[in-house]
This record gives sequence, structure tokens and C-alpha cells, in this order.
Amino acid sequence: MSAAKAGTAATDMRQASGKLPRVLIFTTAVTCGLFLALAVHIALEGAGTGLTRIWRDLFPTSTGQLESALAWWAIGASGCLGAWAAILLLRPSTRWPAHRLLRLSFGLGFFCLLAAAGHAAPAGSMGTALAVAANLAAMGLGAFMASCTAHFALPR
Repeated sequence: MSAAKAGTAATDMRQASGKLPRVLIFTTAVTCGLFLALAVHIALEGAGTGLTRIWRDLFPTSTGQLESALAWWAIGASGCLGAWAAILLLRPSTRWPAHRLLRLSFGLGFFCLLAAAGHAAPAGSMGTALAVAANLAAMGLGAFMASCTAHFALPR
């Protein structure tokens, strides 16, 4: 099947039922939540208060533990918020005139946030193994929280 036929088939399916398929909304919500969680993780690491804050010192203080715990919660909450916002914008029950403009502005803001987070990424402030572990932990947490939010927030 060619790309043009696939695009028209998806358009016909949406016009026939009036809403997007549940799997597409779920996948989009998880992706948005994951990317927002990674953007928050990158921004926190750039600010020096990320998941690896506790591992930078030989004897961590209670301030370092608190900053690391708050970073963990911020990454999880941003995964939930990203998935929830994507579901709200993709649900068929929201049919008001400014819906298309809101969806476009949300997508543009999300793109700018990801671009800004990429430029704010720290350059080698910690070891490679520690950076990989922190990035995988943030990615796993963001994906888990986004998929849980998408599962429970999606209408059946």
C-alpha cells in the first residue's frame, strides 16, 4: 500500500467515525509524556539539580538527597502532565472553535521546549556510565507514568 493510500485510509476512517482510534491516542499520549519527562530531566541536569545530584559527592548531604528526590518527582509528574494534555487535545469530545488553534500552539510550544532542552544539556559534567543510568532511569520513569496516565485517562 502506498503512502498516499494509507493517508487517505486514515482520513476516511476518522471521517467515518468522527474520532481518532484509541491506539493512536494512547501512543501519542505516551510519546508526548515521555518527551516532556526527558525535557524536564535535561533541564534539571543543566541546572545542576537532577537525578545524579546525590552521586556527585562522596558524602551526600540532606540537601542533595532532597534535590534528587524532587527531580525524581518532577520527571514523573511531567510525564503524567504531558500524556494528560495530549489526551485532552486529541479527545473527540472537545469540539469548540479554538480547538485547532490550541492544538497547534500546544504542538509548537512542545517543539520549542524540546529544542531549548537540547541546547541546555550539560556537556560531560559526570561520568558516562552515570549519565547513561540517569537517562535510562528518567526515560523509564517518564514512559511508565505516561502510559499509566494514558491508560486511566483515555475514555473507554
